[in-house]
Amino acid sequence: MRGRPPTISEETILDAAKAVFVEEGVGATTAKIAERAGISESVLFHRYKTKEALFMAVMDRAMQVSPIAESLAGRVGKGDIADHLFEIGTAMVEDAKKTMPLFIAARMMAAASSGKLEDLQEKMKRPHPSQVRVMKLFAGYFEAEMDAGRLRQVDSEILARAFIGSVVQHVMSKFWGGTDPAGLPLSTPMFLRGLIDILLHGTLARP
Repeated sequence: MRGRPPTISEETILDAAKAVFVEEGVGATTAKIAERAGISESVLFHRYKTKEALFMAVMDRAMQVSPIAESLAGRVGKGDIADHLFEIGTAMVEDAKKTMPLFIAARMMAAASSGKLEDLQEKMKRPHPSQVRVMKLFAGYFEAEMDAGRLRQVDSEILARAFIGSVVQHVMSKFWGGTDPAGLPLSTPMFLRGLIDILLHGTLARP
């Protein structure tokens, strides 16, 4: 009589899968993932029908909206805007550092010629729901601060894109090299303070 398959948590499987996908990229196999998780491939396929489905589950878990981003609405009209953006930007950098290797693996897999990756290829063409949510949270925060008279009236979505995009680019530059174009170390606090100053005060000289 066959024994029951071992009980294993979803988190354990996804942790193992993430590690293998980051290490192996397109070459990651379900056999290696199952081995890392301490289960058989049959148990793995019982939970996830394909390697692609498993990878997308790993991506969905990694792309959750940070609680600190969800706190933006509650900060409107309170405290210093620059301090809020610095705190949230710092958390975003740490989150992005964790997801960047996985995102690169996703790009590699989506670019693979295998016909088994069509769903992933299609998914990578569209923004992830969490990215849309973060953009709306920031745009809503900036718009509310404009309505409160604490920021001048500009396009709130463009301002949100400028902040989020700059933070992501900073993480990418740290991931690939860790220095700015002049070859000088650019710490995250230095970058964030400079970015926030430019976004809030602009660059035109004042009379």
